[in-house]
Amino acid sequence: MNITKVKPGDAEAVRKIKPSLSNKTIKERLEKQAEGKVDFLLLEDNGQPVSFVLLKWEGKSTHPEYPDMEDLYTREEFRGKGYGTLLIKECEERARKKFFGKIGLAVNPNENPKAKVLYERLGYKHDGEKTYLDATYNGVEDWVIDLEKDLK
Repeated sequence: MNITKVKPGDAEAVRKIKPSLSNKTIKERLEKQAEGKVDFLLLEDNGQPVSFVLLKWEGKSTHPEYPDMEDLYTREEFRGKGYGTLLIKECEERARKKFFGKIGLAVNPNENPKAKVLYERLGYKHDGEKTYLDATYNGVEDWVIDLEKDLK
């Protein structure tokens, strides 16, 4: 098992995990990583690209005060085997090392109930705010809630 920052030559591995991720998005993430704004993390198992996550150090518009995990994604055939949990724990540890007291993520509770259960099992709690429109993907609105976890 190996978790590393995505490198410029890793675009093919990243797309093997999530084919819909564009070269433009990968390039933008790598640029933000070079600026120190994000850690774009790749998890490989026995040389196989399995999962990735974008850890945003400057948070997001609803919670800029602590880091935020975005686009946690695991290849379908590897789901339910703990890879997402390993990446979340890696992000939590990186945030602790930078002395952050909290970390967060967003989830669509209706479209992704399994992920919400996982996050709650790992100690994430709803911040109490209303559901909001995160983005529109291929014409489908993604309504999410923010979950957060104390790292102390």
